[in-house]
Amino acid sequence: MECISISHKTAKATQRQRYFIAKEEAVPLLQEVMKIDGVEQCVLLSTCNRTELYVQGERNLFGKLEQILANSADDSVEWVRSLDRRYQGQKAIRHLFLVTCGMDSMVLGEDEILGQVKEAYMRSKEAGWTEYELNMVFQAALACAKRIKAQTMLSKTSISVATLAAREVFRFSLPTKTVLLIGSSGQMGNIVLKDLLSKEELTILATTRTHLGLYQNNHSQVKNIPYQQRYNYLDEADVIISATSSPHYTVTAKQLRQAITTQKERLFIDISMPPDIDENIGGMEHCHLVSLDDIHRLAQENNQLKQQALEDAQEILEKELDELCKMLAFHDFIKRNACWKDVYMEYSAEKLIYLLRDELDNGSFEAVLKVLEKKIIEN
Repeated sequence: MECISISHKTAKATQRQRYFIAKEEAVPLLQEVMKIDGVEQCVLLSTCNRTELYVQGERNLFGKLEQILANSADDSVEWVRSLDRRYQGQKAIRHLFLVTCGMDSMVLGEDEILGQVKEAYMRSKEAGWTEYELNMVFQAALACAKRIKAQTMLSKTSISVATLAAREVFRFSLPTKTVLLIGSSGQMGNIVLKDLLSKEELTILATTRTHLGLYQNNHSQVKNIPYQQRYNYLDEADVIISATSSPHYTVTAKQLRQAITTQKERLFIDISMPPDIDENIGGMEHCHLVSLDDIHRLAQENNQLKQQALEDAQEILEKELDELCKMLAFHDFIKRNACWKDVYMEYSAEKLIYLLRDELDNGSFEAVLKVLEKKIIEN
C-alpha cells in the first residue's frame, strides 16, 4: 500500500484549500486514479485538515498520484511534492491507523475523523475500487479507532475543532452575546451549536445553505433565519461563525461594510475548508478573525493535556497493527505460493526447525522456539 498526504503538518490552511476535494468531485478524481497503470485499488480522504490518496498495486506510484493532485489544483507536480509526505508498505498502514484513531489530527483524539475515514472508504468500496488488501486495512483501522474510543480517555477527553471554536465564543468578553451561526445543520455546525447551547446567556441565529435556507430547531435560544438574509443580521451579531462546505465566501468584507452600522467588537470564526469568511475582514476595525490556522495553535495547547491517554492509545494501536500486518503477510505468502502445503507436507517437525534456525536471526528464532515450547506445555 502507498499513500501521499497533504495535511496540517505540511501545509497551511490556504495551501490545503487548493487540494481539498469536495464530495461531488471525489468520484471523478478516483476514476482518474484508477486509470493509472499499476493502480488496482484506491481510497481518497479529503477533510479540512488533510487530503490523502491511498492506493494498492505496483510500487512507487507516488509521482503519478502527485500528478493527479497537481492537475486538480492546476499546480505543478514540484509544488505538490514540496507539500506532501509519502508513505509505503507498513508505514502507510501505520499512518492510516494514526489518522483514523485521531492521533495524527490537528486536535488530538478528535471524533469527526473516524466518520470521515469510514465515508471515504465506503465510497471506494461501493464503487468496487477496494479489494482484500484495502478492505482489510481500512476495516482494521476503523475497528482499532473504535476500541481506542471505548477503552482510553483519548476520545473521552476529545476536543474537536468545532468545540475549540465554541470555546473562543465563550472567551470573547461581552456581557451578552448574539451568535450568527452559518452552516448549523452540518456536522461541524451541529457540534458548535450543541456546545453553544450550554450557555444560557447566548442568543443564536442559525441558518444553513440549503434550498430551504433554514435550520429546523425549536430550542428557545435558537432563532432560525433564512440564509439569504444573513447580512441583515450582521449588525445585531457579536459573533459570526461559519461552518459550511460552500465553495464561495458566506461573508465578504465588502458586503460586511455595507451591512453594519453599529460600531462594536465582533468575533468572526471560520472553521471551513475552503474558507467561508473573507480574510480581509480580519484587517477591519473592531473585527477579530479566528481561522483554521489559529485553531491549530489552540489545538496544540489542548494536546499537551492528553499525553497519558495518547500512550494508552498507542499501546492498543501497536497490537492491532501487528495483528493486521501478520494477516496481510500470510495472505501475500499464500497468494504467491499456492502450493506451500504440498511442499512442506514432506518436512518433519525437526527438519522444519533446523530450516528456520539456519534462515532466521537469533531473536526471530528464539521467538519461534518460545511459541513451540508454549504449545508443548499446553499439551
